[in-house]
Amino acid sequence: MGYQPDIITYTTLLKGLCLNGQVKEALNFHDKLVSRGIKLDHVSYGTLINGLCKLGHTGPALRLLRKIEVEICRPDVVMYNTIIDGLCKDKLVRDAFDLYCEMFEKRVFPNVVTYTSLIYGFCIVGKLIEAFGLLNEMVLKNVYPNVCTFNTLVDGLCKEGKMREAISLIAVMMKEGVGPDVFTYNALMDGYFLVKEVAKAKDVFNIMARMGVGRDVHSYNVMISGLCKMKMLNEAMDLFEGMRNENVIPDVVVYSSLIDGLCKSGRINSALKYVDEMHDRGQPPNVITYTSLVDALCKSHQVDKAIALLKKIKDQGIQANMYTYNTLVDGLCKDGRLTDAQKVFQDLLMKGHNVDVVTYSIMINGLCKESLFDEALTLLSKMEDKGCVPDAIAYETIINAFFEKDMNDKAEKLLREMIARRLL
Repeated sequence: MGYQPDIITYTTLLKGLCLNGQVKEALNFHDKLVSRGIKLDHVSYGTLINGLCKLGHTGPALRLLRKIEVEICRPDVVMYNTIIDGLCKDKLVRDAFDLYCEMFEKRVFPNVVTYTSLIYGFCIVGKLIEAFGLLNEMVLKNVYPNVCTFNTLVDGLCKEGKMREAISLIAVMMKEGVGPDVFTYNALMDGYFLVKEVAKAKDVFNIMARMGVGRDVHSYNVMISGLCKMKMLNEAMDLFEGMRNENVIPDVVVYSSLIDGLCKSGRINSALKYVDEMHDRGQPPNVITYTSLVDALCKSHQVDKAIALLKKIKDQGIQANMYTYNTLVDGLCKDGRLTDAQKVFQDLLMKGHNVDVVTYSIMINGLCKESLFDEALTLLSKMEDKGCVPDAIAYETIINAFFEKDMNDKAEKLLREMIARRLL
């Protein structure tokens, strides 16, 4: 039509490819544009960096940043923020902090997003002192924390069970004119369940309604999951039914929490009713839901039903994960069906499943219980051939079995091997 695409056109196409997860295609498109002598701007490169980080490719994003600053344009705060956020989510907090320090050298000044990402990173690796140090630093630099910054710290304190400190921080937050929101209250409830203060968790849940803060599906999931862990199943079920009164539609996570609680309490029939309800409501169960059922069936010595359930979920196109298979193999071993467990184990190896150290340890334990020590030792030695390094649990399983049978020499030999491998 005679119109020439401009930089906005190109950036929009790059963004579309990135949003669709086609970052490789976006990078190829970028290379074609550059080869044609088309110069892109910081928005274009910010889009590419964001696309890479969203897919967890933080290393390539950092390399692109280095290329930009040498050949194309001065990186801006958005580019730095995107990579810092990606590094923090990967728990590479020291690298993220180094990049933050570099920003000052390049005269790119951090904003509230930079600090919040770093605070989150320090919180998830359990370095709360450093996280609060950053909070103080941002205030000194006249960068004011927002509700997301405070929530990140509140959540970090709650996950450490430091509830008094979390309440004190909320008081500071309110004094600064930042009101707590649904995320703040959800973090508090989660923290109270962690320290087994159920009454206080319930109080927070009720306060939300009085404060006019709408309880979302995550609020209910925190409560239902917490009540289930405390074996308060009837209250959890009542709360689940009460969700409908607030027009909050339970999602797969809420259903899975309730089903898991029922399964762990041996109420498999009740759990199966909720599975049927999930199908009726168009919320099909996922692998986590079914794994809870497989675990419950195995523990109640209904292993054949667990196998049938696994076949059923395969027919539904749901791929069982290694945790599901480990649960089944463990159930077969504990039910005295070692031969069946071995068949499942061999089938997993043949089909290229990512058989892990847990699977091997379960099989080794099953062999030891049947006094098949030579087979257990052979399996231990074969682990590394399959790219799976034995851990302390795998060794200790055989060592304990040897000691129980007064086979002390063999136990001591394995102990020396453990020490040589620095597993003890």
